[in-house]
Order: sequence, then structure tokens, then C-alpha cells
Amino acid sequence: MINSPRVELVEASFDDPIVTGLHVEQAAELAARFGAATDRPSPAAPGTTFLVARERATSIGCVGLRWVGAGGGSADQIAEVGHVYVRPEYRGFGVTRLLLRAAEDLARRRGCRTARLKATDLRDAGLYEYSGYVRIAPFGPHPLRSVCFEKRLRADTGR
Repeated sequence: MINSPRVELVEASFDDPIVTGLHVEQAAELAARFGAATDRPSPAAPGTTFLVARERATSIGCVGLRWVGAGGGSADQIAEVGHVYVRPEYRGFGVTRLLLRAAEDLARRRGCRTARLKATDLRDAGLYEYSGYVRIAPFGPHPLRSVCFEKRLRADTGR
């Protein structure tokens, strides 16, 4: 599916009803999996841009991207990738990799040289490492027990 011309990526805002619907599904799945007390989604920060993967008229997944500031140097702008979600029936076809690459490309176009993310589910850690992310200490608002990753975005190769 990743190379399929049927999968289209469209940009959406954090409060788009399609994004909200995908977040509700994601929250319910996480609540069922981890026994959380609520199935309400964690809100996306205003200013977060979303990329929604669609096949025909069906939304099949999304990823959020927000600028979080400068890293070690003023030229090292950092973006946080979050709210990565693909509907269960579309998993295993490369849609998550497609969404990650698209978020990285968007971050790069906006001047970011580093992408960071927090793994909500440790089963995703292998995918992030395979995609070029390395484990780092928790950053920003993430608790010390969080499993976080970072990837340097090279301008010359697009990866």
C-alpha cells in the first residue's frame, strides 16, 4: 500500500473533525489496550499540523507535527512528531512509515533539522529505530519514564 497511488496525504489542522475522529479511535484503542480509565483523546496543541492519509474517501491514519523550538544551536530547529495513528485494518502495509516520512519532509521544509517523538506503545520502538530514530532522554513535557526518540533531518538527502 505504501507505493500505491490510492493513498493520498492531505494537510489538516489540529481541530479538523477528521483528525478529531481518528484521535477518538486512537484513544479508545489505547484505553482498551492499557486499561486506561478514559477513552478521551489527549488534545493536540494548537498550531499542530496534521497529515491525514486517505484511501479514496476513507481516512486511514494521521500524524501530527509541531515546532518546539531551537535545540543546541539557533540553527537547529526541532519539530515534535506525535499523534501517530493508523486504523488497525490498514496496519502492516507501510502507512505508518509513509506518514513518518511525510512529517519529516514537512518539518524539513519548515526549517527543522531535528524530529523528536515519544513512543506511546513500546511495540512501535522498532519501527522508529528502523526509520532512523535513536533513543534519547525524555524531553519537554514528557515524564522521566517516557521512551523518546530523535532523528537528524539532513537537508541534502531528504532523509
